[in-house]
Amino acid sequence: MGDIAAIKATNLTKSYGRSRGIEDVSLDVHPGEVMGLVGESGAGKSTFLRALLNFIFPTAGSLEVFGRSVVKDPVEVRRRSTYLPGEFVVPARLTGHQTLRRYAFTRKQLSQGRIDDLADRLKLDLSRKVGELSKGNKQKVALVLAFAPKADLIVLDEPTSGLDPILQRTFAGMVKEVTAQGTTVILSSHVMSEVQHIADRVALLRDGKLAAVGKVSELLQDSRRRGSVRPKRAEDVTAVAGQLSDIEQASEIRVDDGEISFACVGAVDPIVKLLAAFDIESLDLAHADLEDAFFSDDALESGEVK
Repeated sequence: MGDIAAIKATNLTKSYGRSRGIEDVSLDVHPGEVMGLVGESGAGKSTFLRALLNFIFPTAGSLEVFGRSVVKDPVEVRRRSTYLPGEFVVPARLTGHQTLRRYAFTRKQLSQGRIDDLADRLKLDLSRKVGELSKGNKQKVALVLAFAPKADLIVLDEPTSGLDPILQRTFAGMVKEVTAQGTTVILSSHVMSEVQHIADRVALLRDGKLAAVGKVSELLQDSRRRGSVRPKRAEDVTAVAGQLSDIEQASEIRVDDGEISFACVGAVDPIVKLLAAFDIESLDLAHADLEDAFFSDDALESGEVK
């Protein structure tokens, strides 16, 4: 696929009357990459994904999939893609097998062996009617529809909705398998931990605008974490707090009843080195969290993670 982006959005805007679904969004997704779209409800995630497959028409800007215009060549774009919508609706009278035959019959690459393998991994009984299935099992049917065909691009809108934690891990394995074969995956989710463990990069949409984009590893490295430390000797509390205030990575230092709380951004080595000089009763430092990285005021105001 060379240097052609799997997805290239340029100043993409979609208006709904007086409101806007997305506004001036520019985003490139690389072939074989997992891109996570995150943001609050109504931020524009589903609008972007629906525009990607030409289910809705952009008001302004352009959108390409593997160099093909989504608006001018939608048939080719859809031929190379599969899609799991946020609301998966099929006739309740159909069984899982019938649903797959009806909605995936045009896929020459679709094999029964692949379907059976996915159904087995997801613990899905395809002989049952869709109307008899729980929300989680309906979601499994949708996942089989998205992953069974051979596709260059898989578009997933809230893919693990209704799945238990074990099957969420199964889903993560399915994503890794297809991307290892060169497939590009773009998914939206409100579950930050899910995106953190699956995506190569993440894009934050806020009020329809692209607020930040970055590699997960870079965002986590620069994310703000909370910590607390309690020196064994009361006379050391003031000294520790004072020295912490001299460290660039530490901020928001507060002392309460012998315990020092602080925020930390970046490497923690200077803080650990400082504390090693004191007799410490307890130290608690939270793990880096993608939600903190994205929704910290510093990240959103500076745009540095973009």
